Amino acid sequence: MISIFTLHGCKEDDNELVDITAPDEVTNLVATSGDSKVTLEWEEPDNVDFAQIQVTFTPETDLVQPIPLSPGFPSKEFSGLENGVEYTFTVKTVDWVANKSEGVTAKATPAEAIVLPPEEMTDARDGRKYKIVTIGNQVWMAENLKYVPTGATFSPSSSGSNGGAYTKHYYVYGLDNGGTIDDVNNNPAVKANFDTHGVMYNWYAAIDLPNTVTDPASLDAYVAENSEIQGLAPEGWRVPSDEDFKIVEATLGMSAETVDKTEYRNDNSEGMKLKSESGWLENTGTDEVGFNWIGSGRWKTDKFQFLTEYSYFWTSSFSHYETKTDQDDNEYQQVRAWLRYAKYNQNGVGRAAWEHFNGYTIRCVKDAE
Repeated sequence: MISIFTLHGCKEDDNELVDITAPDEVTNLVATSGDSKVTLEWEEPDNVDFAQIQVTFTPETDLVQPIPLSPGFPSKEFSGLENGVEYTFTVKTVDWVANKSEGVTAKATPAEAIVLPPEEMTDARDGRKYKIVTIGNQVWMAENLKYVPTGATFSPSSSGSNGGAYTKHYYVYGLDNGGTIDDVNNNPAVKANFDTHGVMYNWYAAIDLPNTVTDPASLDAYVAENSEIQGLAPEGWRVPSDEDFKIVEATLGMSAETVDKTEYRNDNSEGMKLKSESGWLENTGTDEVGFNWIGSGRWKTDKFQFLTEYSYFWTSSFSHYETKTDQDDNEYQQVRAWLRYAKYNQNGVGRAAWEHFNGYTIRCVKDAE
């Protein structure tokens, strides 16, 4: 005896079983609005015969519907939509024999992006405004410091404290003869460097070293008493320490082991995340956190160098002494302090302890509240 039977979801057609059941619906359908666009995301069904997604929406545009989408790509952006109009999207699943589900719907209304002005702070000492950015639990300036104490002048490129002298120096890239802020303002190229890159300081100027510090013993005492140093930063801010920079690096994905290393360190392209999207010779950064690290160069020994190629930031952290000999064969203790640096063709962040007399820029960090 021959038995004739049917299975759930199938029908008998000339003694053959024909599938008539659509795949399961997509789940967790989410519609996210953007400026003149909507992005759909969903989770696909796990049916073995699931073959395609079809999307329709109203009100319609000139896009041909339904829009077919292959499995394995559970999202789709629809652009060219009208802001302020509510769109209804229907997502259906289709199997290999064209069985189609009823569909799942989601609604979204595109809207013009609201661009908020960047946060700013004002240095009460000279009225200059600086953009600021929050990275993790820290607040940083997103521009290099431009402050010079009252009565101080910019040093010429030929002048610096290359020996053991405890003197302060301030430089503006390209201001070869030094001078005052008027000399900066009267030279368009130098003024452009000042506005973009700020001031370069030797380490003693950066930490605003008291005049009472004149030898290694008094420097040791000063550093021991001040783990956090305001230096030339505005009230409520400070010159960042080596530890402050380590916190930023860890926030961006650098491991605890790597942050303590020297030279270039690169666990997750931390340098690229901090470097600006312009202002470098090449290989500009992604600036993912708005830090805007630009290629500001440096002053060293008797010249300005490396504009757009390198950038350096002082920290307030003393590192060590190195015994040196001057031209008269007299020994002195050369001070080394921690800094951070970046290069146009490197994706990481450099960490080193270099000579106090070099001229580097400063990024200030806000005191914890």
